[in-house]
Amino acid sequence: MSAFITCRQLVKAFQVGHHEVVALKGVDFEMERGEMVTIIGPSGAGKSTLLNLLGGLDRPTAGQLTVNGQNLLELKGHRLDDYRLRKVGFIWQQTDRNLFPHRSALHNVMLPLTLAGVSVLGRRRRARALLDAVGMADHAHQHPAPLSGGQQQRIALAVALANDPQLLLADEPTGSLDRTSAAQMMDLIADLRRRYGLTVLMVTHDMEIAAYADRVLTLRDGALGQDVTNGDTTRPTLDDEGRLQLPEPVRAQLAGAEGIAVEVRPEGVLLRPESAEDDDTSALLSDMLPQDAPPQRARRFFRRRERKPA
Repeated sequence: MSAFITCRQLVKAFQVGHHEVVALKGVDFEMERGEMVTIIGPSGAGKSTLLNLLGGLDRPTAGQLTVNGQNLLELKGHRLDDYRLRKVGFIWQQTDRNLFPHRSALHNVMLPLTLAGVSVLGRRRRARALLDAVGMADHAHQHPAPLSGGQQQRIALAVALANDPQLLLADEPTGSLDRTSAAQMMDLIADLRRRYGLTVLMVTHDMEIAAYADRVLTLRDGALGQDVTNGDTTRPTLDDEGRLQLPEPVRAQLAGAEGIAVEVRPEGVLLRPESAEDDDTSALLSDMLPQDAPPQRARRFFRRRERKPA
């Protein structure tokens, strides 16, 4: 049986001034139908770019991309519009991207149904059922502004599921919520995933939120990294003298590097193999790509090369 989502050597490049910035660098990725996968990584890593490509909001520079057997590179015009409207649902961190402030909760959910040509009676019935499913039936006639962030995201989830999509793409859906509301939101997504047979791809910075998924993958500098679903095998430890002990897979990746860059990021401490020639490129990309918070200046430790005998 073929995978529900297949990416092969997926590349996305953007032109920024006189420079080309490669957001995705040959990503190979698969998801099974009904699976939930979380991708973690810093801002600028390419997470949102991958979601935009899968949602038909952007086109790759190179590579192959299929969803449920449909080659997204072949979709144009009305076929692409239909894919975005009926086959995929989106939920974003920013509520103003999810909901229209001048429409009630009910009419926000009804809007994609209207665009899909559903009858007045049918779209009202479907919208009310979805608001009930997300626990917002009592707020059907309220506008978003007076509601809490968690309530707004519940309505946004109902909007995303209005046209019964097969794929739900969630870009930091709990990023603006407190811990309690975030946990409630993830419990709701998990419940609706089972109820409606959804395939869910989510990006986040939060490992507690990521743990709700079947698989957790890392994305850094446009390339998918290791599967950290069962992260114990890649977790550093402290020895009896307080020294940091890196696991074998990490030591193997760093062993051949000229130097090691150490960066303190919002999501943790990053160790990255580097060479002296990488400095200018890294600085350029750091200036171009957004960050959640300014990282502390990287400290680079270069090994002293042995001099060859004269």
